Amino acid sequence: MNSETQEAQRNIEQETAWYAFQYWTGSQDETRFREAYMGRYASREEFGRQLLSSLGADGRLTRLPDWLQAYIRLDGEAVVRDFEQAGQLWVFDAPDHSGTYVFDGYS
Repeated sequence: MNSETQEAQRNIEQETAWYAFQYWTGSQDETRFREAYMGRYASREEFGRQLLSSLGADGRLTRLPDWLQAYIRLDGEAVVRDFEQAGQLWVFDAPDHSGTYVFDGYS
């Protein structure tokens, strides 16, 4: 992908995020948008896995015996759902499975 195509893709993603933010908040405050917008991810599962990793879940799992690690699967989508239900995140799933946009629920 060349740099012009990448720039166009970023613009589309930013525009989609901006519209989702306005719908969610009813606000056109660009500063608030920049503070709240956490990024676009391929899916809720991908964001959840990244969130779990940033919270140190991966490191804790590696301390378990190998035989036990084989049976443990972290559910990234469930983590996102729980954070969203608690009001800590607002998540917009774009149509056509073109991405998941995540916003800080406190911003």
